[in-house]
Parts: sequence; structure tokens; C-alpha cells
Amino acid sequence: MSALTLTLKELPAGRLDLSPLMPALAAGDVSSLTKLPLQLGTQKLALGDLFSVKGDDLSSLVLQGDLSRVDGIGAAMQSGSVLVEGSVGAYLGTGMLGGEIRVHGNAGHFAAVAMRKGFIQISGNAGDYLGGILPGAMQGMAGGQVVVLGNVGDRCGDRMRRGAILIEGKVGDYVGSRMLAGTIAAFGGAGKHAGYGMRRGSLMIRGEIEIDATFADCGQHVLPITNLLFRSWDKLGSTFGAAAGKSTPMHRFMGDRGADGKGEILRFE
Repeated sequence: MSALTLTLKELPAGRLDLSPLMPALAAGDVSSLTKLPLQLGTQKLALGDLFSVKGDDLSSLVLQGDLSRVDGIGAAMQSGSVLVEGSVGAYLGTGMLGGEIRVHGNAGHFAAVAMRKGFIQISGNAGDYLGGILPGAMQGMAGGQVVVLGNVGDRCGDRMRRGAILIEGKVGDYVGSRMLAGTIAAFGGAGKHAGYGMRRGSLMIRGEIEIDATFADCGQHVLPITNLLFRSWDKLGSTFGAAAGKSTPMHRFMGDRGADGKGEILRFE
């Protein structure tokens, strides 16, 4: 068996919603895959009109072409693997329940929103609301791991409930806003108002960061738990694992005291 490979024939004129694909693959019906209806702007088109299809291994999906206007890749994914050879649109891995997604490019806004389990790696940059919340929901990302090798936009981890987001570059403003639990780490610094309204959870920021007045300065410490976290991330293939085994001093701030005040920002060099 060879990986199921979908190659986009041409850049769509509008936004293409690929979220029905993973449930269709889970149903295991390859013969009717080319007839799967997809929403392109105000139109409904068959998958076969938009993609050329090769291979038959439904557990291993490869997407090729300019997918920057293709949204919902990996939505509701439960198992298997997805490899994207290029950049993708918004809502990557929405509601993901398992499996692995690797993107060799950038990702749009709202990647990993409502994610519950699984692993996502983005080799480029990611947009706003990574690991955030869907409209009307009470919590955002609630499990799994996300690694971004580039930079991330604003509101990363908004209302995050569980899991880990690791960013090798810089994260934007309001990272960890209204955060309920979980861990977000950024090696390239963070923008303004980090941890705004956070109730619990941990933000680990290396380098430049402004701390709001609603966070209490708890001084500098060597925390064994941080080394355990770095060790657990070593297998993810990111630079975070390189920090394992080092006694890295952390400057700890507790807050947001405008909420429960049980969250923490750990700043280190």
C-alpha cells in the first residue's frame, strides 16, 4: 500500500473547506472519495474536481500543492498521519482527537483550536489563536502537543485547558490569555500582556517579555519540574530538548491576580 496522496490542481479562487475529509477517510470508503462534496466559497464541488488522487493507504495522507487557501485540514482527525508539503490555511487540526500532522510550511489562524489529543508540528509560522477557542465554546485546546519552529501570532492558547504548545520563535500579544491550565513555552520572547486573565497554567518564556502589574514577582528559582518538562519534550525533535539536564534559573511571576492568580510566568535566559 502507498500513502493516499492528494495534489491540489490549482490555487482555488476562494476559501476551500477540507474539514469533511478526515471523517470520510475514517469511514474507509476509498471508491467514493473523489465524489466527496467540499465547500469552495459559495459553491459545492467534488474532491475529484479539485485534487488528483493517488495511493490507497487511508492511515497515511499526503497533501501537495499551494494549500494556503485550504482550511480545516486534519479537522476531527482520530488516528494516522497527515503530511502537508507546503503552507496551509486556517483551522488546521480543529477538534483533533489523535494522530499526527506535520506541515512543511506556514499555518493560518486558529490552528489546533479545540484540540484534544495528538501531535502537530508546523515548520514555519502560525497565525493568531493557535490552540485557542472556537466561538461559543468554554475552553480551547484541551490536550495534545503542538510544536511551531517559527513565530506565532496573538492570543496563542486562549482559554487553553490542557496540553503543551512549544514555540521556537516569538509569540505575539496576549499569549495564554484566559488560560485555564496547560503549558506554553516560547524560546524567542513574547509580546505584550502575556497571561492576561489566566487562572492557572504555565508560560515559559525565554528572552524579552513585559510583565503586567497584576503578576506578583516571586524571585528567581531553580525548579526541578522545568528540567523534567524539557526531558519530556526531547523526543519531539525541537530545540526544547537541548535544555534538558541543565539547571536553568527561572524568574517566577504569579498571576493573573485579576483572576484566580494561580498561573505562572517563568522567564529565563
